[in-house]
Order: sequence, then C-alpha cells, then structure tokens
Amino acid sequence: MSVALFEPRRAAPEPAPEPARRPRIALVGNPNTGKTTLFNQLCGLRAKTANFPGTTTDIRVGRARLGGPGPGGPVGTEAEVVDLPGLYRVDLELPESRLVRDILHGAGVFRQPDAMVVVVDAANLARNLCLVGELLAYGVPTVVALNMVDLARRRGISVDRERLAAELGCPVVPLVARRRTGVDELLAAVEGALAAPPPQGPPAGRNLPDAACYGDLVSWAEETAAASLGGANAVGTGTDTVTERLDQAFTHPLLGVLVFGTVMLGLFWAIFALATVPMDLIEATFEHLGGWIAAVVPEGAVRDLLVDGVVGGIAGTVVFLPQICLLFFLISLIEDTGYLARAAFVMDRILCRFGLPGHAFVPLLSSHACAIPGILSAKLIPDRADRLATILVAPFMSCSARLPVYVLLTSLLFADRPLLAGLAFAGCYALGAGAAMGSALLARRTVLRGRSRPMVLELPSYKLPSLRSAAIVAWDQGLTFLRKAGTVIVAICIVMWWLSTYPHVGPAPEAEALRAGAAMGSA
Repeated sequence: MSVALFEPRRAAPEPAPEPARRPRIALVGNPNTGKTTLFNQLCGLRAKTANFPGTTTDIRVGRARLGGPGPGGPVGTEAEVVDLPGLYRVDLELPESRLVRDILHGAGVFRQPDAMVVVVDAANLARNLCLVGELLAYGVPTVVALNMVDLARRRGISVDRERLAAELGCPVVPLVARRRTGVDELLAAVEGALAAPPPQGPPAGRNLPDAACYGDLVSWAEETAAASLGGANAVGTGTDTVTERLDQAFTHPLLGVLVFGTVMLGLFWAIFALATVPMDLIEATFEHLGGWIAAVVPEGAVRDLLVDGVVGGIAGTVVFLPQICLLFFLISLIEDTGYLARAAFVMDRILCRFGLPGHAFVPLLSSHACAIPGILSAKLIPDRADRLATILVAPFMSCSARLPVYVLLTSLLFADRPLLAGLAFAGCYALGAGAAMGSALLARRTVLRGRSRPMVLELPSYKLPSLRSAAIVAWDQGLTFLRKAGTVIVAICIVMWWLSTYPHVGPAPEAEALRAGAAMGSA
C-alpha cells in the first residue's frame, strides 16, 4: 500500500508594492514676485539645481512637507517642488516660456505637475493676472499665492482674497514669503488641491479669457483685479512718493551712473577685502596638506603627482571659491532690494551702443570674480546673438586670477609712486572692459550682425533683502562652480603638470660647462 504525500501549495509571493510617487508641484510666476524666496522657504538647502536634457535653463528642484490634514493622505506628505524660471507669457518663443510649456504639457523627459502654485505680486495684481489667466487654461490644479501683501498695504492696496478666489475659480492664499507669513496655510491649500478630484478642464472662474488673444487677456486681468480690490483701499488711494523719487535718481542718465559706480565700487571693495581671509586660510591649508603628503609619501613620480598635480590643481580652483560665493551673495542682496533692475536699466543705455543688451550686465559683472560663472549666467539672455556676444566678451573682464599679475606689474613699474600705481591698477580694469566693449562691437558688425534687442524691464518694488535666500544662492553657485568648472580646471592642472614634467631632460652640455667653469673660478 502506497501513501501519497501531498505538500500544501505555497501561495505565490505578493509583488512588492511600488514606492509611492511624490506629487510634483510647479512654482510659476512673473519675475520679481518673490517666487525664489518662497521656494527657499519651502525647501531650503534640500534643493538642487537641475538642467534637464534639451534645455538651457536651470530648474531648481526641492522637497517640501505639505501641512494640514488632507483627505488624500497623512499629515506632512512629502512633495517635489520645481522652481521654474520667471516669465511674463507662456506662449512666447523664449527659453523660459518653452520650458514652462513643456513641463505643463509633460512633454519629453518632463512629468506633468500634479499641482501648480502661481506666485502673484499683490501690489501689481492686474499685470500678474495675465499670466494666471494663461496658466488656468492648462487645467492643472492651481493655488494662487498672493505675495508681498505687506508692500501692497503700505501702498494703500487691499485685495479681497475671497472675491479674487471666486473670480479665478481656485484658492488664493495671501502671504509674505520673506517672513514666512502664510506659508503654512499655502502648504495646506496645496495639499487640499492635490486631494481634490482632478479637474476636467479649466476651473469654473468668471469668463476665463482666450489665452491666445493677448488683448482679451489684458482686459480680463484688469476687470478681475478691479473687482477684487477693496473700495476705500483701492489702487490710487496712496502714492508711494519715496519710490518715485528713488527711481528718478537711480535711473537718471547722469546721477544714475554715479550711483551705479559707487555701488560697484563698494561691491568690489567688499569682495577683495572680505574674501582675503578665507582665501589665505585655503592657501595655507593646502600648503600644509602638500607638505604632509611630501613627508609621508616616498620621493618619486607619485608624490610629485599628488603634491604638484592633484593638491596644486585643487588649491588653484578652491582658492577662488570665497570670492565667487561672496560675489553672488552680494548680488543677490542687491537684487532683492530692487536696485539691480535699476542698474541694468542704466547700463542698457551704455551697452546698447556696443551691440550688447542690458541683460548682459549681470554676466559681465559676475565675470570680474570668474569668467566661468559669468558665462553660465548668460544663458537666459533672450536673443541668441546677444547671448553669444556676451559669452565671447566675458573673458575680457578682469577676473580675480589676474590680480597678482596686476599687483606685480604696478609694484615694479611704480615702486615709489603709489598714486600712479593706483591709477595703473584701475587702468588694467578699464583696459579689460574697453577690450570687451570693442570686441562686442566688432562681433556685432561681423560674425553676429545685427542690433541688440531692446530691453523691456519691469522695475520691482523696493524691499528688504533676505539674508537666508542670498546665502542659499551663494551656496548653489559655489557648488555649481566646483561641479562644472572645478573638475575641468583640476584635470587641466594635472595634464599641464604631466606635460611640464615628462619627459625628463637633463641640462644641456653647454650649461654643464658654464656651471663647471663658474665653480672653478669661485674656487
């Protein structure tokens, strides 16, 4: 008798659950609306700069914890926040407009956002609503962040958020991003928008305009803004005479240039004076590191490679990091105050005579610390010929690497005449700027024919700068320099060391004879 033993059939293992996909939130808005400040408040140092394939525009990506209990998930859902470049229109043929269109459509490598936060300047509501009207047509769940309400109140402007939300058909959250006022409420509103059922087309706002017709868009924005403003506190009840007087001074053809020169003089003094201490510390650190390696590693090719090639190359790159970080920190502070736009407006009158746009002002300014960050910052110049001309002339600006050469030459030529030495030192900078302007003029009349595009620039409101945002910008730019330029510079330093060291060539016979004769004569 045989007995059949049957083993119980084992249940097939259940497939591992797929990791939950983080919701993606797109941060969109006009320039100078505080969008980047809000992004820094949401993500802080958890952000990174990403350059997606096929684009020339940097996108900052970070993570934020959404607040408030939402029906779609637990409290504190982590979301991915994408800080898109500022733009005025979505349908323009500009790099930033094409990028925003691709992301909103989910084209190519991009994933369509699950929600969108449109940052609006409360003091310039009608102009900002033109972009809002375009974006609402995409049907993405939208929350309007009404930023800088404190500046609007000081100007006598009061916006009825409930009436504006009814007009737009989406939530409206007033906030002051610089002080983090209203940020938690914004996060809760975004989580609520994510938990709501996906909209079937644009929101049910009040007569949303045809985004293809700019005239209809402007009329709709003006009507919506007028309907959302309080009666007694409407626009025009208070005039900001201080702002008007400052603009008259900062944009004056003569006084504006003098103010600009004073600001730039203080900027460069701060860079060269304050960055000296960390640069000396970096040089001393790498010098000690090279000495330690020379004492530990046996004499030979490996020690020479480590000391002269690797350590020397890294030291030659990192030593300029304090100046680059300090430059972008100060530029960010000046930009936050609102003065940088006025300076670009003043410089546009001068640069356009040499075929450069006013947008080239910041790249050329950055090139005084290092030409590489200046060239990288030129990618948002709208016109291709203007952008190429700026990139070509940026290396002519006197960067900090040339300072030792300038100091040596002026000290040798004018040893006992400090006034002439100072004038010669300033002349070196003027010579570099003159060479840049002359080269730009030559390029625009030959290989890059054409006039520079007229610069249309919005003058933002004056406000106190954010030290935290400026520090994050300096951190990002420093990492970008080390990642994109530093690696190449170190590799070139190693190659140059190898070429200057090998092959070993002994002294020529004539030199040996002269050395022997000198030794016999001294004996």
